[in-house]
Order: sequence, then structure tokens, then C-alpha cells
Amino acid sequence: MTTSWRQRILESHRTDLDQWLEHEDSAEQDEDTVDSEQRAEWLSSVQRWNPEARLRDELTIRLTGDEAGKGGLRFSVGNALLKPLQDGVTASTDEDVELELVGISSGSTVLHVRPTIRKTHSEEEFPDVGASTEENSAEVAEQAIGVLFDAVKTVEAREDVTEWTPMLSSLSKLVSALDRFDLAVQLRWFSGDGSVQSSALSETGKQYVRELRRTHAEAFTHVRRNISGRVTELKLAGVAVIKPPASPAVSIKFEPGQITEVPWGLGDEVHLVVEERRRLTRGGGRTVTEYLFQSTYGDSDGVEFVEPPGGFSLDTPVGLHRDIESGEQ
Repeated sequence: MTTSWRQRILESHRTDLDQWLEHEDSAEQDEDTVDSEQRAEWLSSVQRWNPEARLRDELTIRLTGDEAGKGGLRFSVGNALLKPLQDGVTASTDEDVELELVGISSGSTVLHVRPTIRKTHSEEEFPDVGASTEENSAEVAEQAIGVLFDAVKTVEAREDVTEWTPMLSSLSKLVSALDRFDLAVQLRWFSGDGSVQSSALSETGKQYVRELRRTHAEAFTHVRRNISGRVTELKLAGVAVIKPPASPAVSIKFEPGQITEVPWGLGDEVHLVVEERRRLTRGGGRTVTEYLFQSTYGDSDGVEFVEPPGGFSLDTPVGLHRDIESGEQ
């Protein structure tokens, strides 16, 4: 091929390229947008062969700092950081969403985590039922992660945290752990549909949480209560229904897998210590009050039954409307 032929072909492609560039958006794209487009294109090509194909959901937690290591995680650091993140997810949904560590890589230390939802008894006995709910489970897990990310972004932007009151205790513990080990954290969510979103707690966000701890101390305190009553329902998903004497039944939530460890049967009389918590509804627009199992205590003799004002309401709205600077209501 002569030089003139080469030049002609190059000119032809150059013209096509110039025309293509004229119609492209010249604005700089962030990392999440670029990664989302690449993953969505890959998924689209795979779905031509398998329409039901879906990417695996994954949450990555990137830790940077001297204590982060290079692809490793000390037990002391992991214990301090992972529990607040699990609590944050628990507060964001009424489903039994559990975070599962599936890998660790370098950079400085990147934790690869997947949300899982504990199967109900019917799903274990009838696989077809479980398969039919898999898509819904993915949506529930993504919604829970999305609420956590939105709360972190609100704190990072130093905006009104009224909507995220149920998340503040978990965020406070996370900030305390980061301060203890002098670490920074970046969260990235890789959705099954290809989209990617990020959230991070910088020094700005951490300082805002410290200020909130001083001005809104009540929002960071979990109240413990004693509950005595008869077991009327046990759910493998992690809920026990207790009927106190002369009071409405109360739903007690358990940490993932914990309910299988209690030696109770239907009709048993139990005496429990629970922690009162607030969480967001699925839509994220309001909060409800729920009770998390902590422990059992001795015989009912001499045990004081504590009931919240107005009874055990599982749909109690709360709010947080204080001026952050002055601390005035």
C-alpha cells in the first residue's frame, strides 16, 4: 500500500472522528459515571445471550491511613469499623440485611462486601419460592445501601440531618473508630444493573458528626428497656413477638442469625433486655421505633416492667430540629 493510500484512509477516518466528537458531550465525567457506563455496556452485551444476566452487587470499603496496611486488615481495626457499618444498614431497612466480607485487596486496604438477606423457612423448603424473591431481595439490599450512602453524603455536606436521625448513632461509632486509628474511608456501591455510586467520610464530615454529638446528644443514645411476656411468634428471619401482660404485643428484632441461638418455644414466658432504636421506613421519609434483643435476665420476681409513654408503638415518628451552631430548639 502506497503512502497516498494510507493518507487517504487516515483522512477519511479523521473526518468521521471529528463529526463524532462534535456530537459528544465534552464535559469531564467523574469516576462513577465512567465506571457505570462501562459496566452497563458490558452487561448489555452479555444480556443479548442471556436476558436474565445480572452483575453481582458489591460494596467496597476503601481504608487509607497508616493503620490500613496494604491489602490486610488487623482484627482490632475490623472489629471497630465493621459493626457500625452493619448497624447503619440495619437501621435503614426492616429486612434482615447482613453484610458479608468476601475479599480483601490492596489500595491501601479494600474490603469487598456483599449484602445478603437471610432466607425464610419457606424459601429453604421450596427453591422456586426463593428464586422468585431473589430480585426483590436485591432491591431491598440496594435500598438499604442507598439509605446509608445518602446519610453519609448529608453529613459530608453538613446539611440538615433530621431525616437521618436513626443513622446518627452508627455514623458516630464509625467516626470514633476512624479517629481511633487515624483512617479515612471511601464507600463504593457496584449495583447489579451496572451503576456505580460513591460516598466518603472526609475530615469535614467527621467534624460535623463530632459537633452533632455535642449539640444533639439524645440522638446518639440508645435506650435500654426490660420486657417480660409470653412468646407468641418466632420468625427465622430474626423477629420474635412477645405479648406482655395487659399491653400490646411487641416485635423484638435480632441480629442476623441470633434468633436460632435462643432456647425459646411458643408460649414460653421470657424476660428480656432490649435496646430501643429508630430506623427509617423503606421510602426513607419517616422513622419508626423498634426493639433489638440484647440479653435475657433472671426470674420475674422483683423485675420491673418498663413501658414507653403511650405504650409500645412501632410507628412512632421522631424529629430533630435544632440549630447546629447555637444548640437551640
